[in-house]
Amino acid sequence: MAGIFSQEGMLKEYIKTKCVHLVFGWECSPCWYRFAHVIELFIMDAFVDLFITLCIVINTAFMAMEHAGMNDQLAKTLIIGNYVRSSPSNVLRAVVNSAFYPQQ
Repeated sequence: MAGIFSQEGMLKEYIKTKCVHLVFGWECSPCWYRFAHVIELFIMDAFVDLFITLCIVINTAFMAMEHAGMNDQLAKTLIIGNYVRSSPSNVLRAVVNSAFYPQQ
């Protein structure tokens, strides 16, 4: 390979080009592009950002309520609250990841 790539910069550029093509150089079906575009419109909405912010604030409040020596009722309430809070956040993360697609 040293004969083909006599300069180190050319080798790095060749490897970079091959890696970019490997990761981003594939084509999706047109249905996927339409689906991802609809999801992207949903994700870019300001109310979704507000929802994410509210989830973060609620999570911070729940973490602030946890302390050593708390009674069982509060512990159960916090566990249920964490489940309720984390479920929409996880669904939203999955939706955001499905909106990613390679450049056309």
